[in-house]
Amino acid sequence: MSDTTFDFVDHPHFLEYITSGDPSESEWMDLLRMIVQQIEHSGKMQVLVDATRLTVLPESMVRYRMGIRTGEAFHARVRVALVHPPVEDDNFWETVARNRGAMARSGTDRAELIAWLMEDLNVPYPGS
Repeated sequence: MSDTTFDFVDHPHFLEYITSGDPSESEWMDLLRMIVQQIEHSGKMQVLVDATRLTVLPESMVRYRMGIRTGEAFHARVRVALVHPPVEDDNFWETVARNRGAMARSGTDRAELIAWLMEDLNVPYPGS
């Protein structure tokens, strides 16, 4: 049985998914499907994935394939930010997703990423 969880928070201006554990690639795919469904339901086009509670950084090929899938799913219509723990991360997911047309950003500064999500909305976010 997997120890992976994906908690959902519906903020006033963006959707947030808090991940914990060590998700398999199929669990990452499930999360991507959940995000697509919630975007269609809510109409919100800003998504924050909080991966600070991961126990293991996903392997490079998983990050590569998820970057491709992120680009295919969202293109330039959705802003997707990924906040990760302060580890040696080469922003590989972000690079691949952006090369596939997604508006994606990753980093360790939650407030900075949320401010980036809010840019086009002209909505200040407390803590940014």
